Amino acid sequence: MLEIGDIVDGRYEVLKEIGRGGMSVIYLAMDNRLNKSLAIKDIRKRKESNSEILINSLVVEANMLKRLDHGSLPRIYDIIEDEGDIYVVMDYIEGESLQEKFERDRIVPAEDVIDWAIQLCDVLDYLHTRKPNPIIYRDMKPDNVMLTPDNKIKLIDFGIAREYKAENLTDTTNLGTKAYAAPEQVSGVQTDARTDIYSLGVTLYHLVTGKSLNEPPFEIRPIRTWDPSLPEGLEYIIDKCTQTEPDKRYQNCKELAYDLENIDKLTRGYKRVLYRKVSVFAVLVLMFLTFSMTAVFGYNGMKKEHFQDYMKVVNEASIALINGEETNAIGLLEEAILIDNKRPDAYINLLDIYISMDETDRGIAKIQSYMNDKYGNIHRNNELLFKIGMTYFDVNRDYQSALKYFGQTDVEEIEAVEFYSSLATTMGSLNLDYDQFLEELIDFEEYNDTLPNDVKKIENYNALANIFLSYRGQIEDANSMTIQVIEKAQKILEILDDKQLDVLYLDKFENKLAQSYYSRAIIESDEKKSRLDFSKAIEHYTTLLDFDTFSSEEILETIGVIYIEMGEYQKAEQQFKSIIEQYPNYIAAHVQLGNMLLDKEQSKPEDERSYSAVKKVYKNASRIDGINDDDGYKKLKKRLMNFDIQ
Repeated sequence: MLEIGDIVDGRYEVLKEIGRGGMSVIYLAMDNRLNKSLAIKDIRKRKESNSEILINSLVVEANMLKRLDHGSLPRIYDIIEDEGDIYVVMDYIEGESLQEKFERDRIVPAEDVIDWAIQLCDVLDYLHTRKPNPIIYRDMKPDNVMLTPDNKIKLIDFGIAREYKAENLTDTTNLGTKAYAAPEQVSGVQTDARTDIYSLGVTLYHLVTGKSLNEPPFEIRPIRTWDPSLPEGLEYIIDKCTQTEPDKRYQNCKELAYDLENIDKLTRGYKRVLYRKVSVFAVLVLMFLTFSMTAVFGYNGMKKEHFQDYMKVVNEASIALINGEETNAIGLLEEAILIDNKRPDAYINLLDIYISMDETDRGIAKIQSYMNDKYGNIHRNNELLFKIGMTYFDVNRDYQSALKYFGQTDVEEIEAVEFYSSLATTMGSLNLDYDQFLEELIDFEEYNDTLPNDVKKIENYNALANIFLSYRGQIEDANSMTIQVIEKAQKILEILDDKQLDVLYLDKFENKLAQSYYSRAIIESDEKKSRLDFSKAIEHYTTLLDFDTFSSEEILETIGVIYIEMGEYQKAEQQFKSIIEQYPNYIAAHVQLGNMLLDKEQSKPEDERSYSAVKKVYKNASRIDGINDDDGYKKLKKRLMNFDIQ
């Protein structure tokens, strides 16, 4: 073991110990020939059984680094063997590890973490592209990343790095830090570049959230669950890095670096644009496939050109709808009906548009006018009759009207109508037997489980979810049942991989899951289970923000209310302030913040109360146009008057 003042190899003077590990000690030393500060790693042999493996790994590290040349890697100057000990002379890196910085500051700004991540991508990409064999680092964690005074990173500790060889199906050892290791590394399966990407994702997660996988909840959750102010683009990146399946992660560090450098493009608004473009592309593909199928099979003797004209207009209407042009879409569908008044597609799509515009009654009246005129005999079309029945059943909750149309639908053509008729009869009853009702719902779910995976099966699960949500107060475990049927529907969406169906259902399913987890959390008596459900609700509400179909302000407000339910008052306060910053005229956020701050002060001893923050919120809110007509604001004002706070 070296002592302070020892001279190694006649030139390196040991100054002080600066680090220690299981098999090595690191010293600050002076190269007396070059008058330069360096580091010496003293690798000591021990008698333990795994000593040879660890010593070999440290020697491999030194030899590997000697072949590398990158600004973010320490340089190796010399490897010296002396009486069984091995001394590795390398760069002395001034600064601190990211872990040391985190432990000192506790909060690391996201912009700093993103900058470090870009630098780490650069050095990892360098390692992963070495020839003939890429180098896989395998121990990415905050302890192994040094930060210099000029904010540059250095990657240290290559003791378990390995050269990737495609012919190796497994790794010889699975050394590493378990909390940061990818699943394939823990199980001893062959590691590759994506293994380092996983560990980098966990490292970023730890730095921005302060959460470790060694601590509850022992899993990676969306980072904005912990701090809503964190960039949503960074949340997306970390989620993609840490997917269990390597194929679902970034496939190389160049891809990851691109997203980090363009993180603003991963915001909701940007993703909405991409989502619409993908959806339009899916519609065009559907048109092509439809035309191709028609060319082979025809349609009931109809001329191919006539059918193509019809489908072309129907698909143009779909594109217009995706682009938010509802009026144009309605006009195109009416044009399609003129081309072919016998097919139900245009009628059904037309009704769906009116439903999406919250003008369901107007849509029904429009379709009924066609049916009353017996236009194209459409009044006898089973698909359209069933659609109107389902609109009354699932949207308007008018079960008598639903029964009227279900009764006209041929059960042999649409088998599900029998179940819906039974449910409509039960739900329309004044004296509902909830036990019998639940049995009918379970029977329908079990029947639906047996159907082929198609859009009808998804529609049935969606209808069941709506029923369970509507009867949460009467049916025990209705929230759990909602979650169950929606998860089944989501799996079918994944199998079908149909972008148009995604547009129709993904946001609705996220909303139902968010509501169900939130509702279940409120009534759950077990505090641990309740917190898990609250966290799940926040996760789904956060995902819902990626869609353009629900009010962002209301969703963000709901997340703030959930934080209050969880007792996370600091996060709730931060959430409401963030909403006010983004939407300064959103009255509900001012009211929620004012009430929460008032409750906070009221919980203190009287001589410790200070209402200055409440007064400030109240004063700022009072400047909003129309505020005096808001019921929530009136109640807050009355509370303040009751406590003699002006």
